[in-house]
Amino acid sequence: MTVRKVRRSQIISPFGPGAIIDLVGESFVVEDAGKWRGPHAPVVFPRLASYLGVDSLASPSSRWPIPYFRFPQWMFCPAPKCRRMFRWSYHKEITNRAPTCERCPAAKKLIPMRFVAVCANGHLADVDWRRWAHTPARRDRNQVQCEKLDLKFLNMANVGGGLNSLVVRCETCGVERSLDGLTTRIGLSQIGSKCSGRQPWQDQSDAETCSETVVAMQRGASSVYFPTVESAIDIPPESAWSTISDPLTALKGSSEFKFLLGAPGHKLAQKMIECAADECGLTVAEVEAALARELNDPTAPADGGPENIRPDEWAALINPQESHHHKDWFISRRADRPLRESTGDGGRWSQLIEDVVLVDRLREVRVLTHFERHTMQEKVPSNLSPDGDFLPAVEVFGEGFFLKFREDALLKWEQLDLVTARCQKLVERYEQKRLRWLSAPTPRYVLLHTFAHLLLRNTAFEAGYSTSSLRERLYVTKETAGPGMGGVLVYTAAGDSEGTLGGLVRMGEFPRLGRLIDMSIASARWCSFDPVCAEHPGQGPDALSLAACHACSLTPETSCEATNRLLDRRLLIDPDFGFFRDVVSPDDRVPGRAL
Repeated sequence: MTVRKVRRSQIISPFGPGAIIDLVGESFVVEDAGKWRGPHAPVVFPRLASYLGVDSLASPSSRWPIPYFRFPQWMFCPAPKCRRMFRWSYHKEITNRAPTCERCPAAKKLIPMRFVAVCANGHLADVDWRRWAHTPARRDRNQVQCEKLDLKFLNMANVGGGLNSLVVRCETCGVERSLDGLTTRIGLSQIGSKCSGRQPWQDQSDAETCSETVVAMQRGASSVYFPTVESAIDIPPESAWSTISDPLTALKGSSEFKFLLGAPGHKLAQKMIECAADECGLTVAEVEAALARELNDPTAPADGGPENIRPDEWAALINPQESHHHKDWFISRRADRPLRESTGDGGRWSQLIEDVVLVDRLREVRVLTHFERHTMQEKVPSNLSPDGDFLPAVEVFGEGFFLKFREDALLKWEQLDLVTARCQKLVERYEQKRLRWLSAPTPRYVLLHTFAHLLLRNTAFEAGYSTSSLRERLYVTKETAGPGMGGVLVYTAAGDSEGTLGGLVRMGEFPRLGRLIDMSIASARWCSFDPVCAEHPGQGPDALSLAACHACSLTPETSCEATNRLLDRRLLIDPDFGFFRDVVSPDDRVPGRAL
């Protein structure tokens, strides 16, 4: 029996709707949230839902499996004497059993084909292998297609290791063609393949008219799937236990109440009011009063959109509340003596870092809004249902610490000519690549992003967490933003008990934080690949990092909000323009890690 499982947090990223996932040698594509079965588990976060323009957020029910569609449907038998290709159908599916060859005695487990067809509008389909085999490489008319599907996927000897050695042969008529030229821009258009206008799990009735050219690429290629995940931290007053436990809060989130707001005069309105009152522990009069308030003076939706998430959190982080209920979802406090006496030279870091806030508990909600493919021309919603009023989301709990940098120090530094000239290289590449999902490479962003990576790497070592269990969250002023933001939150929110042990919060307390920053900045001065790393003109994906590599600055991509782009440790410690140049002695070395 084949057991196929993914963690709940993975249904948003990396295995969210539209993603291709390999499980135990099988390949599937995740169906959109509109295909979820059974009642959904609500994720209560009205502010984030309002910013994203939906009624609610939800996770799949734990009692119902997440729908996956076997893709690619074209598979082949790995037996050397067989190698037959089959177009699998969901009608042949047997629960918890992988497809096997129907033609050879060994009944080998079928292997999914390596290539799929995608278009710029985000549609996905199988490669038409019958048409490919029957179309010669020359640009002339297609050969007559055999009615009987009897294809073989062969690996030719003495040809080399490229696509030219892979051949699709029709056993009915004997024609064959190698995969050479399949992945070119015009590879599929030359055989007459057109976009299906839909996703693999959709019916033909759901197909859209699409004139975009389809391109063949490996199913594991990064350009097959670009998810967009919005996340937010629950902050007061919504995170307060007094709000969470209020029956009126549960009432406003119920499906009955939302229905009544849209159709207050429905003939079953009174029955639904009674049902809502019973479920939320309220009287009928209280429900009617709440409904009247919403209808006569409805609460205005949150202004703005996802761009307002970080400013809201920034305001909550720099102004921690004096008292908390122990069941609050956001509990923070200002650190005692954070950097004033933590170093022997009189608290040198306090010249650049203004405040430290310890977050003993936080709740983060992550939402998959849409995904894109290939050249990212169109956004495909994560919920394709016509009446879909929710987006897929997960909630996780954790802890962390927050550093607020001095605004005057940041303003003075980012105006240096050497700093702007160095970041201009990244700006030019960023504009050329047109990576809309990535933050603009301003000097402030690159500085705080690199500092967060160094801090995260050293925190993982000192606190005992795995690096992949830690995450960064940057608060950086954008060009069109109002009050200046410049801060870094290092936190863990992995959805299990690891984020509630308190070990990460203690790293922000006296005197550990001073030593942690000492180690982080000292490690920026040294890399085992120097001088190559320090003087490199462009590293990483799209050359959007400068002095940053795996030996010094990179972290797991689950920890980084920019997928290891926009990093440059020289902005921290360069003797001519580094932000920390005045507080770091040239004689500093990487300190010993004594227990």
